[in-house]
Amino acid sequence: MATIQHLCARNDHNGNPQRLYVLSVDGERIAAWNEGYLGHHAVPGIWRDAAYSAERIDCSVALYRKLLRTLPSPDWAHDVPGYSHLRELV
Repeated sequence: MATIQHLCARNDHNGNPQRLYVLSVDGERIAAWNEGYLGHHAVPGIWRDAAYSAERIDCSVALYRKLLRTLPSPDWAHDVPGYSHLRELV
């Protein structure tokens, strides 16, 4: 089952937010989107409602940076690994 978590690190030295939405399937993190100033709209449409009501979890800045560096942040849901079948819905 796919779930979205809202991971929140402390703000950077300029006061900018360091938050991201992480898509997990069966406990494995497969994609992450930097929230920036977009809020839950940073997440592709099919998971946007889940991002809106996602559980907020505090995390370290190191984990925030690692997830952004290692996980893909596709613009479309069908580009997320394992979700290519969603291309048919477009």
